[in-house]
Amino acid sequence: SELKTFKHAAGRCIEEYFVTSNAEEVGTVLQELGMSTYHHEFVKKAVTMSFSQSSELAGREAVLHLLTTLTSEGILTKDDIQWGTTRLLGQVADLSLDYPRCSEMLTEVIIRLLTDELVSVPFLRRCRLLRIGDGAGLKVLEAVQRRTPEYSKKQLSTAAFKKEIQNMILEYFNSGDQAEFGRCIRELTPLSPAQSAELVRKIIVFAMERTVKECELSLALLVWVIRHEELTPKDIENGFDDMYRHMPDIQLDVPDADQMARTFVVEAMKNKVLRETWPDPEEPDE
Repeated sequence: SELKTFKHAAGRCIEEYFVTSNAEEVGTVLQELGMSTYHHEFVKKAVTMSFSQSSELAGREAVLHLLTTLTSEGILTKDDIQWGTTRLLGQVADLSLDYPRCSEMLTEVIIRLLTDELVSVPFLRRCRLLRIGDGAGLKVLEAVQRRTPEYSKKQLSTAAFKKEIQNMILEYFNSGDQAEFGRCIRELTPLSPAQSAELVRKIIVFAMERTVKECELSLALLVWVIRHEELTPKDIENGFDDMYRHMPDIQLDVPDADQMARTFVVEAMKNKVLRETWPDPEEPDE
């Protein structure tokens, strides 16, 4: 088949590359093959073959030089790199049978791909949410996140922030994964008081626009973020204040929003997420 032909030719030229270090020659072979549809398989194969080099460090540096060169020359695209990375994450458990240090080696490769901007933080988060590679893949992704806190933190424009929290909330409604939502909050910190309030408001309002199931999920999430100190009680109060400020607009989409909001208030108080005296000002400590 075409894929088999491509894999055979790619394997041969990668093998030669680890001897000659001639990235340009590899680029020429890929262009002559003219099978860009399979370039993600080339990425996977190159990284996998780097694991079998006599020097782990030299193998990693060589493959990263190759991928960077081919990307800068437009022979590979960032999509090729990301799809290749997805394939690698999906096969960590199997690859570990041949390469016992596969998890550690792949972690190092992905950290470099991230710092060289060949893969992005949102892409890696998406892999986590989709649980690519199950436990073995998640272990690699979590190790990458721990080792690259400066890349996991985000500097977002207002529009990008709004899009980001929308994605976070909708993905949470889909997965129910509170711990992942907490990780997403940490990637956005430090949040301004206005951003925290907007996040809380949207957790509630997006649920109101959907079904009872989402309303239950959103309340459970508010309880979780308070108990795990991802947000403060003041953030929650500000979020409820923000929701009532926006109520006329919310009611255009959700006519019974006022009644639903009252249910949220009652349940939030019952679960000690919102103080019982809200919205009265908090009494100062004696």
